Amino acid sequence: AHLAEDPLPLRRAKLTTEAARKKAEKARAPFEAATQIAVAARAEADAAVEEAARLVADAEAFLEEVRNRPGSAKGTFWWMDRELTEIKKYKPTSRGGIAK
Repeated sequence: AHLAEDPLPLRRAKLTTEAARKKAEKARAPFEAATQIAVAARAEADAAVEEAARLVADAEAFLEEVRNRPGSAKGTFWWMDRELTEIKKYKPTSRGGIAK
């Protein structure tokens, strides 16, 4: 009984599906390139953030070393600590900030 049915609707559905798939792939191509560029940019940004965090840690270690030298100006170091603390208050804790 099913052999006598018209295969045209099935054929039309297959063609429509294939055309829709090709259209979707064609529309997706520019976005895939942009996604790859964005992923590379994010990796570079993450590396830059890690490098900056390392440099800040080095600077704080040097500040502590200089602070412990005899004859250092205590007021200057207090002011530097205050500025660093204020900066850290507005950074996210995931990026080295502190709770307010």
